Amino acid sequence: MFVVDFAVSVAVGMGLLLALSRLIGRVQFSAGTALRCSFIGHLFTSIVGFFTLMLFTERVTVGVLAAFAIGWVFQTVYFQIAARATGGTLQRSRSALLSALVILGDFFVASPLIEVWDQFLK
Repeated sequence: MFVVDFAVSVAVGMGLLLALSRLIGRVQFSAGTALRCSFIGHLFTSIVGFFTLMLFTERVTVGVLAAFAIGWVFQTVYFQIAARATGGTLQRSRSALLSALVILGDFFVASPLIEVWDQFLK
């Protein structure tokens, strides 16, 4: 189930990047760049979350917040690097907003989609 959940999260992140990169970031990501950014950002955040939750087994909230904060900073920088690689310039504040929207999209879009999928399979 983790693979399906991860794939849905990456797809939602890619869709958000494709839809919002031009509007917010003033840079249009291609489908390949958006997929790569979403995949690497989600993979890094998942790995960091695994290790922070191992460190903070007594305080799960602290581990989750630390993982999201580190993932948010990583995605912010990575989106800027991806924009620079495609020939554009993405300001730090706009990149931070895009990163926050991708992370929030996991909670408010991907999670309900995964829940509907799980109910459909039962």
